[in-house]
Amino acid sequence: MAILNRQDLLAIEGGTPVRTAPFPTGKRFGDEEKKLLNEVIDSNMLFYASGVKVKAMQEKFRGMYGMKYCAGCSSGTAAVHIALGALAVPAGSEVITSSVTDMGTLTGVLYQCLVPRFADIDPATYNMSPRSVERMINARTRAIIVVHHAGLAADMDAFLALSRKHGIPLIEDCAQAYLTPCKGRFCGTMGDISTFSLNHFKHIACGSGGMVMTNRPEIEERMRLFVDKCYFRDGRRRNPYFLAPNYQMTELQGAVALAQFEKVERIVQTRVRLIKRLGAGLSRIPGIVPHAVPEGCEHTGFFYVVRLQSGCFTVDTDAFSKALAAEGIPNSPHMVTGGMPVYLYDVFQNRSAFPGTAFPFVSRDFGTNVEYRKGDCPEAERAFDETFNLRVDEFCDEQVVDDIVRAVAKVAAAYGRGVCPRLHNTPLQP
Repeated sequence: MAILNRQDLLAIEGGTPVRTAPFPTGKRFGDEEKKLLNEVIDSNMLFYASGVKVKAMQEKFRGMYGMKYCAGCSSGTAAVHIALGALAVPAGSEVITSSVTDMGTLTGVLYQCLVPRFADIDPATYNMSPRSVERMINARTRAIIVVHHAGLAADMDAFLALSRKHGIPLIEDCAQAYLTPCKGRFCGTMGDISTFSLNHFKHIACGSGGMVMTNRPEIEERMRLFVDKCYFRDGRRRNPYFLAPNYQMTELQGAVALAQFEKVERIVQTRVRLIKRLGAGLSRIPGIVPHAVPEGCEHTGFFYVVRLQSGCFTVDTDAFSKALAAEGIPNSPHMVTGGMPVYLYDVFQNRSAFPGTAFPFVSRDFGTNVEYRKGDCPEAERAFDETFNLRVDEFCDEQVVDDIVRAVAKVAAAYGRGVCPRLHNTPLQP
């Protein structure tokens, strides 16, 4: 019987790990942020409407994208809520979005008394499927939230065509997709209104914060007012004409965000380069399905989804993930935290958004009675079972990427059934 050496034996079984060094890290915040923060403190003004940093941040971000209007706010979750408020989507309406997203996409939907409907995904890109969305559109549909998942653009050509065909506005959720190219355009510049997050874990951050952008002058005022209790801050008499929360961004957040904008292009370029190398390496491993990148797009690397081809391995995703971690490669099984499509969360399964009522899922006034069931989005559910995530950021280098590929190849060889060809995954056509 052949005896495996320690390099061939999996680390989880006592072999030598592929990588023993920790992944590189670096400082995300430094002298630039300190300088602008000191200017805010010296100004003795933290309120956005009377200060200068939030205004400068808005102008900088708007200019980066070539957009007309930008409003800073307190979080990416707030940004999606503001977008819905700016569009004045009527209460009781349905809003279609992806079954694979963060709860931040949905909080504002529920607070605006809207009913979320969840579309299935393309199994290659993990973005929302235009075909699934079109099947769900009905007379109650008043908005579509397109989530650019993991740093990869959704099929905006198809979604823009659906928007025009049915007269339904598009919100682009770009929380994970900074400067993400899509056929000569950036995510966030194509829909009616777009939202971004400055959460600590995004490409750039100010602790917590967000932006909303639009080119539509007829919704710009409502967008700006929805940030700030429907209060005019231009000298007009205070007299709110619709209900709006307080989602103000502070001058401290604006200062950090402004400094971060100077770094975002370099960050994205580095991640794109490393993700390309990662995808090319993984595509050579039998049974491993890399994250598909459609023609004309770039993956900007918020995280990277890897799929185990069904029937190719003797272990499930959890075991594969643990073995990969033992080889010195951090990863997360089941795509995202929570490990399930969002409609399987308790808040939707129990229809428990608000205490003591099933509203807005059930309402006699609105004529709603919506339930969410396991099996609603089979591609999304299967993806959670068969995928794990890798993170490659701007502090990594080519050696890190090559170690990831070698480790995945080692685990795949150990657990493979020897029946799978090498694959390069391609997205479905709309």
